[in-house]
Amino acid sequence: MATATVERDGTTLRIVGELDFDSVADLWATTGSLFEIAVEPVVQIDLSGVRRSNSAGVALLVEWLRQAQSRQSKLVFSNMPAQMRAIVRVVDLETVLPVA
Repeated sequence: MATATVERDGTTLRIVGELDFDSVADLWATTGSLFEIAVEPVVQIDLSGVRRSNSAGVALLVEWLRQAQSRQSKLVFSNMPAQMRAIVRVVDLETVLPVA
C-alpha cells in the first residue's frame, strides 16, 4: 500500500509520496479541514515530492480545486510531475487545473 504525507507551510501544502487509490483517501481525510473558511486558505499545492500518481491523484487535485473555488479562493498546483501532467492531458483537464 502506497502512502503520501502532507506538510503545511503557511498557505502552501507540500505533498510527498505516491498518490493512488489507497493513499488519496487517507490524504483527503487529512486535508479536508484545510479548505474550510475558518482556516487560513491554502493557495498553493507543491507536488514536487510526488513520486508516482494514478488517476486517483488527479481526482484529488480536482476535488481540492473544487473546495477552493467553493470558498472563492484561488489555488495553484506547482511542480506537477510529468506522470501527473500526462494524465491531466489525457483526461483533458489542462484548461481546468491551474498549474504553475
